[in-house]
Amino acid sequence: MSSPTSILSYDLASWDISSKNPSRRASFTSDTDSSPITLNQLIKKLPQLLHSQNAKLQQMPMKERMHFDHTIRGTDADAVNQLFGRLDLTKEEWKKYALFDTSKNYTRNLIATDDETFTLLLVCWNSGKESPIHDHPCDGCWVRLCQGRVRETRYESNDQTDTLDVTSDMILEDDAPTFISDIQGYHKVGNPDPALPAVTLHLYCPPFQRCKIWMRDCSDNLNASSACMCYYSEYGVRLGDEKKCDDLFEIVNI
Repeated sequence: MSSPTSILSYDLASWDISSKNPSRRASFTSDTDSSPITLNQLIKKLPQLLHSQNAKLQQMPMKERMHFDHTIRGTDADAVNQLFGRLDLTKEEWKKYALFDTSKNYTRNLIATDDETFTLLLVCWNSGKESPIHDHPCDGCWVRLCQGRVRETRYESNDQTDTLDVTSDMILEDDAPTFISDIQGYHKVGNPDPALPAVTLHLYCPPFQRCKIWMRDCSDNLNASSACMCYYSEYGVRLGDEKKCDDLFEIVNI
């Protein structure tokens, strides 16, 4: 079944298989260094690591690449996951990017990107607010809690009923990284606390400009829209009116 696709140009935050020859398999773990790293060190190390990993993947047979995507990426055997887990992030490092706006559910604040291999965001959540359900048209998304607590609800597409079914619903209260890709399903994230704000760090590899969103939970898998990605601030500086996304949006069926 199919349905019309919609394009939204707005700020999302305005919303209340194993290889039979293991010896040939490329290694995707990093070096043995497990020492903590700073935010600046993470930003410097990511491009080289991702270029190296992508080069290895491109040389692999399709079956082995599928094995990596389905069973290794985002786990302790993945060098990107290892590096992200080594980040010893202090409030002094992230607070300059933490720009809140009480008129929005949350703000997406750009920390760093090379426009090729990664984007690193700080998302600031107002109390009791959440994102819409959305996908990740990239290799995956890593999330790490910086302050407060957040609720993550995951979904999978049910082709028989054309709905999104909940597969997990959890509260994140520590800084252990989590990972999701479209292979695992979709999710929404929000701040369940009725009074306190929350802050999360998000790593997307590679960057993307649009994603699919679902405005009504679970009700209609076919009723997805394409949304442009917007930033509230870049590198700690609030964007001016000429660059920021409007809270209003227009749906265009194509």
